[in-house]
Amino acid sequence: MDAARKQQERETLRNVIAQWNANRLDLFELSEPNEDLEFHGVMRFYFQDSGQKIATKCIRVASDATSQAVIETLIEKFRADMRMLSLPEYALYEIHENGDERRLGMDEKPLLVQLNWHMDDREGRFLLRRIDDKTNVPAVGFQDGSSSFKRKLSKREKKQLKRQEKLNKIKTNTISNNENDGGVAEKLYTELPETSFTRSISNPEAVMRRRRQQKLERKLQQFRSKDGGPDTGGTLKIYGESLCRDVPYKTLLLSVRDTAQHVVKEMLTKYGLDRETDPHNYCLVQHC
Repeated sequence: MDAARKQQERETLRNVIAQWNANRLDLFELSEPNEDLEFHGVMRFYFQDSGQKIATKCIRVASDATSQAVIETLIEKFRADMRMLSLPEYALYEIHENGDERRLGMDEKPLLVQLNWHMDDREGRFLLRRIDDKTNVPAVGFQDGSSSFKRKLSKREKKQLKRQEKLNKIKTNTISNNENDGGVAEKLYTELPETSFTRSISNPEAVMRRRRQQKLERKLQQFRSKDGGPDTGGTLKIYGESLCRDVPYKTLLLSVRDTAQHVVKEMLTKYGLDRETDPHNYCLVQHC
């Protein structure tokens, strides 16, 4: 990477960080990027153990710190006693107010993911959770009324037991899906309301919604022709699974005047790769 381009990328990053800091308390401000485009800042993480209330911790994170490193630090912060035990597998999840949830890869960098929310005019929260954390369902059994020991089941009772277990499994999966779709997000945004210690200077979700609306209005203005009539434009789903397998596509708001080069740059920005890669190395391919 030549010096001029690196300086330009550093200036772009500084501007994004400055916008982030303008809407955050001093505690959560990000540092100036160094010559290697590295920076750091305090991040807030949530933790939910099986059947427990949600807890929260703030730690300092570097831009090159991976999810794996952050998880190890968080386990020590939230559950220091677990270091002496056989650890279950934990993962970081990004949760958004609308219920969107995504598990971060172990090589992803949480601080960069957080900054990309700001660039996309979104707001989210990070949750540390066991990967194998599922709803436990009590086992179903037939017992003789006069004995605490299970008796041998008849063929008819075995059929009833099998049918009941199948119904319970379906019910459990439905409840689990409902909890994953909205329950976690609802808890994160209601059980632990924002305080003066952790919140943005203004309501972050409201700020992001307002910015998205303004961005949308500016884009819609581009869809109008010079004579005031409507022009052609709308949303377009672009697949980028080769960039990130966990996020197979992004939806862009485009006009008929937007070029393929513009779309490539927008996609790299959406995936948080605009500072690391040259857009000239990518292209759009139409699959019929």
